[in-house]
Amino acid sequence: MATIKLTDQLGLDVDAQVPPSSSFLQYFKELPSLILNHVDLSKVGGLTLDQPAIQSLTSGISFAEPVGASDAGLTIQAGLHGSLEFISRTPALETLPDVAAETVEIPKDTCYVAFGVEAAVGVSAGPTAGDLQFGVAPNSSFQVKNYRSFPLKQGITLLDAVRLTVPGFMLPARISDLANLEAGCLVTVDGAGSLTLSVAANLLAVTNPLASMTLPAPLPALGVTAGGSAQVGASFAISCAYQICAHKLANGHVRLGWFHDTSKEFAVSASVSEGVAAGFGTTDLFSTIVTAISRSAQADLDELQRAGLSTAEISAIQSAVQTAVARKLEIALSAELSTTKSADAAFLFDVDLAALTPASSDAVERALRGDLTALHAPNLPGIAPVLSVWDRANTKGVQLEVNLLGILNFGSVSALTLAGEVLYEPVTGALVVTDSAAASRIRSTAVNFGADTQKLRHVMAESFLLTAAYQGSQQQVGAPALACSHSFFDLENSTDANRMRRQLRVGAALGLFSPGEADPPPGVVDFGRSMIHATTRYDAKLTTALFADPAGMPLPVEFYETVGRTALQLLVGASDDDAPRRRPAIDDDLWRRMKTQGQPGIPAMFPGLAKPLVNAIVSDYSAIRWWADAMAGAAERLAAIRKWFAGRSQAALSDPEFQDLRRDLATHLEKVAANTSEQFGQPWGLVAMDEASGRRAGASILITGPKLVRSQQRGQQAVATA
Repeated sequence: MATIKLTDQLGLDVDAQVPPSSSFLQYFKELPSLILNHVDLSKVGGLTLDQPAIQSLTSGISFAEPVGASDAGLTIQAGLHGSLEFISRTPALETLPDVAAETVEIPKDTCYVAFGVEAAVGVSAGPTAGDLQFGVAPNSSFQVKNYRSFPLKQGITLLDAVRLTVPGFMLPARISDLANLEAGCLVTVDGAGSLTLSVAANLLAVTNPLASMTLPAPLPALGVTAGGSAQVGASFAISCAYQICAHKLANGHVRLGWFHDTSKEFAVSASVSEGVAAGFGTTDLFSTIVTAISRSAQADLDELQRAGLSTAEISAIQSAVQTAVARKLEIALSAELSTTKSADAAFLFDVDLAALTPASSDAVERALRGDLTALHAPNLPGIAPVLSVWDRANTKGVQLEVNLLGILNFGSVSALTLAGEVLYEPVTGALVVTDSAAASRIRSTAVNFGADTQKLRHVMAESFLLTAAYQGSQQQVGAPALACSHSFFDLENSTDANRMRRQLRVGAALGLFSPGEADPPPGVVDFGRSMIHATTRYDAKLTTALFADPAGMPLPVEFYETVGRTALQLLVGASDDDAPRRRPAIDDDLWRRMKTQGQPGIPAMFPGLAKPLVNAIVSDYSAIRWWADAMAGAAERLAAIRKWFAGRSQAALSDPEFQDLRRDLATHLEKVAANTSEQFGQPWGLVAMDEASGRRAGASILITGPKLVRSQQRGQQAVATA
């Protein structure tokens, strides 16, 4: 029988028998000679495992010569690349250390002997080299540790435990390896690399119909819906540090899990399987989206086909849509990964070895090589999913916002597409189908098929205000009623605690986070690359209520000024560096004096205050006054339109008096758009509109990054109309 030579360099020289199931026999070209460092087995080897002298014993293990795998994909270098540890249960240590799953308990009257090996991964040479690399990146290393349990009260000696544990070393590469694990034993693999996954994703396309500057009268029939669901093929690569843990249970099953190291950065990349088609209406992704949001999808697709777009134009559309969906998929899976704690598995399965079929065995072995795709197939014999971050994300649904800038002018998705461009927003992955005028304002010069994030925020905020006002006027003449949304989104490459506090405060200002949830966790200085995406959603009735009280009377400018100041107070904290900005928000007398003096006289009212802070106060004042005048002016004009309709049982859109009223509203809104405050595209504009609605809008927020994820939403409240 094959043997491994064990020595402690202090007189002990033992040949330990290697069982047939050992990975040293199964996968390596030669058997190692091992040296135990700093342990005199000649003195303690005869002690039984229940002796206090060895219950916390640890030792390094050196390999006398390099040991290579038979297909050259793996090598254990010569030198100190192993470890031996004896682990007994104590009041302070009830679970196995260094095992990601906290549930692996050390039973009473039992100890574990842990034998660990560090292996170097090369560039795969043989056809099965990847079998032994577990998804770990090439030219790196990983650690494999075997935990074998022994009863304390049966007189087993330390030397006996070493002879059984070390030669029986196991790499969990195949089903046979898992089968050879004894009950209660486990093996872990720690490394960094890429886990891959290809699945079907549930995509929910949500439309955001927004008006452009001028609208025709009458409006064209609006051929879009609120949105719909679609299924798309998705492929992921998760680059992270992780641990694979295979634990043999008493019932013979193996609990197989992948745990990502939450203390280290990770990255998720995604792609969609649909390619760039030569046209529309087949299996291309844009046609899938159109089908989900159009009232007459086939008519839209036929119109796009008849338009005779060039190959380059079609490719640009498909590329924008693919990139948008891929970004949404990345965000969804990253958010779920970020919520896992150190002891939570990212993927966890119960494997009944006796019930496996060839297909399910292959799924397990592929997963051990880093591809978890097959494990996510439904109804695999012998495999019971326990937890998957992807299943969790997919159950929630991956929401794709489809912003239709100018749809009220064109009526259909196809008409808007042909008259403008299809872009995507790089931060959130939102899709933007826009008329040519808006496209020229928001197109990014740095990102192919992308929109400039800051410019898009500004244009969408402006368009939301216009849409809300137009909805208020068109409700009187039977125009279609669709919800529209107002968003704030941003990406911070390096988010410090102060910046994270301000992001969280947006959620608190929307009433979505409690005061405790609005505080970043203590002790974290750098939250890494983080994204915030906050959205409020308004149906047609609520957009009307933004401009009228329950009796139908126009809301006055003072109401909007108060609301704007409240939003500022909610977003600037009393202990912030720019806390003086709160003073006009909370001091009514100061606000009145600022209005009396006007913008030029404001700096003199804040003597001794640093110029940047004074400039910020002037900017706040200007934004609030602009917004209040814009909203109150629209409210008055909408009230005049309602009054005109109230005295008429039937109204003709061609009536000259109605057209005058409508032109007056349009003229007002043109001035509003021409002077839209930059701050309206910031969180202040989002919160101010929400406050104006009495916090009745539907609202959601997602803040995600490697150190923190916060997500919350609320539904829209019903609105009573006069």
